[in-house]
Amino acid sequence: MAPHDHTTLRDQIADTLARTYDGQPLTDTRDEHAEHHLEAADAVLARLNGIEVRVYRVALLPAGHPMREFAAISVRACTSGRWQIDRLGFLLGPDGRWEQGSSRAPVWHEEREYDLPTALTMARQAAPHIRVGDTTVGNLLETLPAPDGALFVL
Repeated sequence: MAPHDHTTLRDQIADTLARTYDGQPLTDTRDEHAEHHLEAADAVLARLNGIEVRVYRVALLPAGHPMREFAAISVRACTSGRWQIDRLGFLLGPDGRWEQGSSRAPVWHEEREYDLPTALTMARQAAPHIRVGDTTVGNLLETLPAPDGALFVL
């Protein structure tokens, strides 16, 4: 990780800790408290050193739902350093369509590679529209109670 990226990530982690435990941003926290949050952020980053994320999963259905894995979308790292959006061997294209990619030309695959923020956004946007039987994930979510008893709202 580049030094600038490390410092930015450290500050983001420390700010999250300050907001969670002190109820205010790191910049508004007293120096002695801010120091503890920065030390904790350093400890987290030290534990994460060498870990590389290669796949993200977008699964809107709750854990334990029988269709959760079937309806999940994977955002996978490519050798190019970019990311593809995959579901059951089908790739999400820039036009929002899922297409089988197993026997396609390399240029076809390259057209379905995105930077990580774009790939995650596209996966989140596509997830409610995944077909599950005769309905969609979004329609299923409207009928499932949320953990607090409310209904999920997309």
